[in-house]
Amino acid sequence: MNARLKAARRAKGLTQADMASKLGYRSKSGYAMVENGQNIPPLDVALAIAKIVGQDVETLFAQITKAE
Repeated sequence: MNARLKAARRAKGLTQADMASKLGYRSKSGYAMVENGQNIPPLDVALAIAKIVGQDVETLFAQITKAE
């Protein structure tokens, strides 16, 4: 799971359904799969997510290391 993505979304007071709607997904499951690490979003979607939550795309989607 991408804990950084989840934390950024929650810090903005958004639900997975809110994010899905803003990104044009038909249901929250499309976005949830990104947040849970089941799908890697295309670059345009990753950039849109970063803009919505107000963080750098590199910060949100950087590969997770063992130290995390």
